[in-house]
Amino acid sequence: MRLLVKLSPEAAYTTLPVHYNHLLQGCLYHCLGDDAQFYHDLGYKYQKRMFKLFSFSRLLGRSTYDRYTETLRFTGGLSLVVTSPDIRFCSSLATGLLRTGALHIGSEPLDIDSIFCSQDVVEGDQIVVRLLSPVVVYSTMTRYDGRKYTCFFAPGEPDFERLISENLKRKYEAFTGISRTEPDSVRVKPLSEPRLAILKYRDTVIKGYVCRLRLEGPNHLLQMAVDAGVGAKNSQGFGCVEVEDGFVKRNCSERVEYVP
Repeated sequence: MRLLVKLSPEAAYTTLPVHYNHLLQGCLYHCLGDDAQFYHDLGYKYQKRMFKLFSFSRLLGRSTYDRYTETLRFTGGLSLVVTSPDIRFCSSLATGLLRTGALHIGSEPLDIDSIFCSQDVVEGDQIVVRLLSPVVVYSTMTRYDGRKYTCFFAPGEPDFERLISENLKRKYEAFTGISRTEPDSVRVKPLSEPRLAILKYRDTVIKGYVCRLRLEGPNHLLQMAVDAGVGAKNSQGFGCVEVEDGFVKRNCSERVEYVP
């Protein structure tokens, strides 16, 4: 399920730190109300791993970057996309957003103009997506002296495709409880030059990439990619995707508009 939240600043412009993911994530958890503890502390379990199973985009709108202060100045209206396969999550978030009427990201208030809820149903075994927030794919490795380090992978590298596929299978099993024995895999091909995005989540440096991707594979895994996001750290604001026209079924009669 997909929520498109339309926002408007109370002032002429909105200034935010460029590394605002944790601030925006905190706003979303706050709007979940009584459900926040489950999604923040628990989520859905796969073996020893927990998946929150939601993702969100960067703030979408016109902005300029000030490299001296490391801030973004937004002018005009903004949009935010939040996706999840969990209807309970989307319903709780939409209700909380309407109840609060605004998002306070740091010290900047943004009024909520409207919320549109829709469901993109994947048809077939191929989709083309555009990344609305950087996709993060990594593996933790050990140096010769025993110290651990993180290796990030870019679209087009063999480990990138393998880890994307394995991650989607784990998310599917965590959410549905269904363990599929067939050797499912998703093939991933970048359709544009990947652009490196280096961001911080609190004190952690994260390397992600933004581009268009073609995903080919089992329908149930492609649906999970659309709903839960691709790659890792989705609930921190990474890997949110938008499917290009022609690859999903969009039934306008199922779309609900929430206006405060």
